[in-house]
Amino acid sequence: AVVSTQSTGTNDETINDIVTFFSNLECININKCYKISDEGVRRFVFCKNLRILKISGCFKIGDKSVGAVLEECGRTLKQVAMDDCRSISRRLLDKISERGLLLLEAKRENADEMWDSSDRYMKQGFLF
Repeated sequence: AVVSTQSTGTNDETINDIVTFFSNLECININKCYKISDEGVRRFVFCKNLRILKISGCFKIGDKSVGAVLEECGRTLKQVAMDDCRSISRRLLDKISERGLLLLEAKRENADEMWDSSDRYMKQGFLF
């Protein structure tokens, strides 16, 4: 199943419903759903077929939830898009890089230090 919602009304309860209804979820696009927090994203650990996670513009989402999804769905997860996820650390970006996932649009307004390693990410085939 593929689910895409960019509604500003989408929240953690919506994510719970999506995960419950679509147990075979392969792709989720919740870009710009700014009401979603770590609690909602953490629900994706139950989506064992998840291949694509798009969370750009979800600025309440941080390392703990994305890291948990990475751990639980690491065998199937292939792409992560997280532009303007302000709470994502360089450490997690490195972890994503080490796992060979395609990292799309990973930048934050207030994280210049992350760009110090942009050449390394580009050489490994990641897109910014």
